[in-house]
Amino acid sequence: MVTVQPFATEEEALHLADDVRFGLAAGVWTTDHDRAMRATRALRTGIVWVNTHGTTVSEMPHGGVRHSGYGTDLSLAGLLDYTHPKHVML
Repeated sequence: MVTVQPFATEEEALHLADDVRFGLAAGVWTTDHDRAMRATRALRTGIVWVNTHGTTVSEMPHGGVRHSGYGTDLSLAGLLDYTHPKHVML
């Protein structure tokens, strides 16, 4: 599913994109590199595509946030999700 909505400002666009219960993936389409980097930092999703859609690589973690799920698949980050580090001092 793709949602296309008009917006007046960058801040409004980010608010519209992030004001949902889900957070699996997002896409940013822009020719402005700085804007793309601001958006990738602001969006609360497991993956953000910039000027592309649907591509992944097995070396990078992938997971959702909020109602899109818990945890991370693939890569070392996915493996670490099954561990429980503990610091013990005697």
